[in-house]
Amino acid sequence: MPAKPTMQGQRIKIVLRRFHAQTPREIIRGIITELDDFGFRVSGRRFQEITDLETSLPVERPVEGDSKVYWVPFNSIRYSEIILPGSASEQLDNEIQRRRPLTLAEIHGKSRPD
Repeated sequence: MPAKPTMQGQRIKIVLRRFHAQTPREIIRGIITELDDFGFRVSGRRFQEITDLETSLPVERPVEGDSKVYWVPFNSIRYSEIILPGSASEQLDNEIQRRRPLTLAEIHGKSRPD
């Protein structure tokens, strides 16, 4: 009997559902450590998509500097993407992972400190 394919150990990008259009898009990037009938457990970091003030284009930036383990239920996922080794998605993921984390002011939507 052939082995059942598993997603465990795969790199993944998970875009979470938003409940209000005004809230920034939340993204989790990392490695799947566990998968069950209800969701993923991912070791990685959380990112937010913010508008770059110079280009007015959306840019993904890390919310925190260190990796954590996240439980992501399937019903909170808008879409997900497996990041294959050697792909353009892997190159983009590597670039995004190197970006500096957001400051508290940027996380709370302020363009400059008060």
